[in-house]
Amino acid sequence: MAAIVPPPKSPMPGGTAPQSTYVSTTEAIKLAPELNSSITTILRSKDPLDAQEFSSVEYINKIFPNEHSLPAVDQVLAKLQAKAKQVQEELRELTRAQTDGGQKGQEEVEAAKKGIEMLFFKIKEIKEKATQSEQMVQEITQDIKSLDYAKRHLTTSITTLKRLQMLVTAVDQLKAMAQRKQYRETAQLLEAVLQLIQYFRTFQNVKQIAELTESVAKLQADLERDIVKDFEHGFTPDGILVGNVAQLASACLVIDILGDDVRRNLIEWYCRLQLRAYRSVFKPNEEVSALDNTSRRYAWLKRLLKIHDEEHAHIFPGAWDVSRDLCLQFCQITKTDLSEILAKTASTVGVPLLLQVLQWTLEFETQLENRFLSRDVEYALNEEAESAGFAESISPCFEPYLSLYIEAEDKALEEKINGFKVQEPVPEDDLSITVLASSTDIFLFYKSALTNCAKLSRKKPFLDLCRVFGKWLRVYANEVLLSKLPKQGDKRPINREFLRSICVVLNTADYSLTTTSQLEERLWANIDPEFVDQVSMETERQAFLFIISSCTRALVRAVENHYEPAMVSMSKLPWATVEYVGDQSEYVSSIHNTLKTCVGAIQELVTNKRYFRTFCDKLIESFVSRFAVNLTRCKPISEIGAEQMLLDTQAVKSILIDIPNIGLETTTPVPTSFVKFVNRGLGKVETILKTAMSPHEPLEMFIDHYFLLISDRNLSNFQRILELKGLKRTDQQQMVDLFQKKQVGMDNLQENSAVMSLLQGMPAHISAQGVVGPAAGLVGNMTGMVIGSSNGASGGGNTVAGVAGTVAGLMTPGGSSGGPQGANTLGNILSHSPFAALTSGSPGPGGSGLGGELGAVFGLGNDKESSSSGAGNNASGTGANPTGGSFAAGAKINVNIRKFVAGMRAKRDNDPGPN
Repeated sequence: MAAIVPPPKSPMPGGTAPQSTYVSTTEAIKLAPELNSSITTILRSKDPLDAQEFSSVEYINKIFPNEHSLPAVDQVLAKLQAKAKQVQEELRELTRAQTDGGQKGQEEVEAAKKGIEMLFFKIKEIKEKATQSEQMVQEITQDIKSLDYAKRHLTTSITTLKRLQMLVTAVDQLKAMAQRKQYRETAQLLEAVLQLIQYFRTFQNVKQIAELTESVAKLQADLERDIVKDFEHGFTPDGILVGNVAQLASACLVIDILGDDVRRNLIEWYCRLQLRAYRSVFKPNEEVSALDNTSRRYAWLKRLLKIHDEEHAHIFPGAWDVSRDLCLQFCQITKTDLSEILAKTASTVGVPLLLQVLQWTLEFETQLENRFLSRDVEYALNEEAESAGFAESISPCFEPYLSLYIEAEDKALEEKINGFKVQEPVPEDDLSITVLASSTDIFLFYKSALTNCAKLSRKKPFLDLCRVFGKWLRVYANEVLLSKLPKQGDKRPINREFLRSICVVLNTADYSLTTTSQLEERLWANIDPEFVDQVSMETERQAFLFIISSCTRALVRAVENHYEPAMVSMSKLPWATVEYVGDQSEYVSSIHNTLKTCVGAIQELVTNKRYFRTFCDKLIESFVSRFAVNLTRCKPISEIGAEQMLLDTQAVKSILIDIPNIGLETTTPVPTSFVKFVNRGLGKVETILKTAMSPHEPLEMFIDHYFLLISDRNLSNFQRILELKGLKRTDQQQMVDLFQKKQVGMDNLQENSAVMSLLQGMPAHISAQGVVGPAAGLVGNMTGMVIGSSNGASGGGNTVAGVAGTVAGLMTPGGSSGGPQGANTLGNILSHSPFAALTSGSPGPGGSGLGGELGAVFGLGNDKESSSSGAGNNASGTGANPTGGSFAAGAKINVNIRKFVAGMRAKRDNDPGPN
C-alpha cells in the first residue's frame, strides 16, 4: 500500500498558516503473499486500508463517489491525519517493546542455563550416592552369598558322593549276583546301575568315574555272553528244552534291560535253533520237499507252535511275541523253498496240484492271521491294523505260475464253446424255455471260476482271467449265437418253430447282455483296485447288441418271405382294367393273415418287449419300402385302379397300426408315435397314388396336381408317375414339355422329392416333408388344393375350394381328425398334407369348420353304419380304431368317391357333374 508521509511545516508567504500536503511514495511496500495472509489471519482487521490488495483509487472513489461528496474533503483529511498519527504512535510503542523484550529474553536464557547446570550437578550427586549404597550392600551381603554357594556345592557333593557310593555298592553286588547267576536280582541291580551311570555321564573326565563306567560296560558284555551260553546249554541242538525254565525266564529280564539289539539277537538265535530241524527235514531235492508234501510243512510248524506254547512260551516275556517272529521266519524260508521248487517243476506240475497247494497255503496264512489278530490286543483294538503280517507271506510265490491255471480255464472254456457250436436244438415240448441253456451254463462257469480265482489272487492272474472271460463271450456271440440264425436267402418254411429258433437266440443275446454287465460289476468288486481301470466288457456288450440287431433283421426277413406271395398276387392284378372300386382286395387279407400269424408268434416268444417294438419299427420300414417298389410292378394303373389301391392302402395301414396288439389277449392303446410312424411311411405311397389317380387331361391340371403333391422339379420323377399311369411315350412328350415350361419361376419346388425316393429304389427314409399325416383324407388333400385356393385352408373360408377339400377328406376311411374343440376344419386336414407349407392363413378354432356340415351331406356324419369312419375318431383316440374305424361302410364311401371323381371329369369337360 502507499505510504502517506506528512511534509515538514514551513512559513508561507503573507503570514498565512501552512497547509498540509500528502505525497505518495513512488514505490509501495510489497510483502510476500504468505506473510500478508498470516497478518490478515492474526489481525482479523476489516479496515480497507489493511486489505492485501489495497487500491487507493478505488478507496478514494468509494469515499467520494460523486461531485456532491467533495465538500467533505476536509473532514476526511482530518480523519486520515488522525489515523496516521495513531499508527505512528503504535509503531513507536511496538519498537520500544521489542527492544525491551530482547534484553529480557537474554536474561531468561542465562537463567535457564544456570538451572540446567544445577540439575546436572544434582543428578551426578545422586548417582554417586547410589554407587556408594550398592557398594555398602555388597559389603554387607558378601559373606551371606559365599555361604549360599558353599551350601549348594556341599549339597551337590554330598549327593554325588552318596550316588557314587550307591553305584560302587551296586556294581559290586551286580558282579556277585551275576557270578551266582541270580538273574532276577541281577536285572533289578542292572537297571539301578544303568540309571546311576547315566547321572555320571558329565564326570567322565574323572579317572575313577571313567574306570567305573568301563567296568559296568564290561559287566554288561559278560552278562550277555553268560546268558547266551545259558540258553545254548538250556536247549539241545535239536531245539529241545533241557535247562531251568525259571533261570532262563529271569535271564530274559536281564536281556530286556540290556537293550533292543541284545533282545533281537537272542530271538533270532532261538528261531534259527527251532527251525534248524525244519531245514534239515525239508532239504531241497528230497522227496519230502516235493510240492505235493507242502501240507506237511505247515503241519510241522503247527507241531512246533504247540511245543512252543506249552514249553517255551513261559521263558520269554509276552511283549517279545517270540512266536510271531518264529512264524515269520518260517514263512520266509518256506516261500524261498517253494519258489525254487516251482521254478524247477513249472513245466511238469499239474494245475490241480498247483491249485491244491495254493489253497493249502492260503488257508495256512489265514490261520496264522487269525491266531495273532485274536491274541494281540494291540492289533485287535487298532482299527488301522488290517493285517497281522501273514497275509500274502507265502502265496505271492505262486502268482507267476497261475498262468497255468488261467490256461486251464481257457482250455475248459474252449471245450465248452466248441460243444455249444454243435446245433443246440430248442425243446419243442417245453415252451417255458426262452433262452439257450448254453448261455446259463457259460455264466455259471464264469461265476465259479471268478470265485475260485478271487481266493487265489486278485492281481495280475485275476486280470488275465477277466480277459479270458471277454474273449470267450465274444466267441460265443459271434460263432455260436450268430451261427444259429438263418442265412440270407434261407428258403426254409416259415412256421412257428422257425420263428421260435430266432426269438430264442434274441432272448439269449438279451440275457447275455444283461448278465455281462452284472459280471463286469462283480469283476470290479473283486479285482485289486490297481487293475480296475483295465477291466471293461464294453466290446462284449456291443457283440450281443449286434446279435440282437441281427435277430431283428432275421425276423423281418422271415415275415417278408411270408407275405411275399401276397405282394406277387398284388402285382398280378389287372390294375389298368379295373372298372369300379369295390371292397379291399384279397391280397390285403393275405397280408393281414400273414402278419397276424407271424407277428403274434413273435409277440409271444420275445421276452423283452423293447426289442419287439424295435422289430415292429423295422418291419414297418421294410414293408413300406417293398410295398412302394411293388407299385412299379403293378403298372399300368388306371385312375379307378389307383382309387382301389388307395382303398387297399388304407386297409393295410389299419393292419400295420394294429401290429403292436397282435397276439395280446387284452388290447392296449397303440402309442401315438407308432401311429405317426406308420402314417408317415404309407403317406408317401398314398401321395404317389393320389398323383396317379388324377386325370391326365387337362394337362395343366394334372401337372398342378403333381407340383402340389410331389412338389419337385425332377423330370425323372414326373416320368415315373406317367409310366405308372401307363401313358404312351407320344402322350408323355407333350406333358413333359408343359412340365418343364410350368416349373419356370416356381422357386418353392424341390430338386428331388422325398416321396419319390421309394420309386427310385432309395432307402425308405421317412420324412415329415411330403408325408400325409394320420388325419388327412386320401383324396381331399389332393383335390382340395387343386381346385381351391389358399383361403380354403382357413377356418372361416366358405369358398368352393374349401368345401371340396373338406368333402374329399371326409369321403375317405381315414377321415379328418377332430380339432382341439371337436370341429373338423379344413386347416386340420391341410396341416398334415404334403403341401401344408404352401397354404396361407391358419385354421380356425372350429366354430366355422365345414367338416361337420359336409360330412352329413355324404352320409358320414349321421349314418350309424359309417360313424366309426367319421371325423370324430382320430388317430390317438382311446379305445377306438386308430385309423378311423373298419371298412363296414365301404360301399357308401366308394359311391362318394365315384361321385367326386365324376364331378372332376365333368369339370374337365366343362359339363356339370351329377349331384
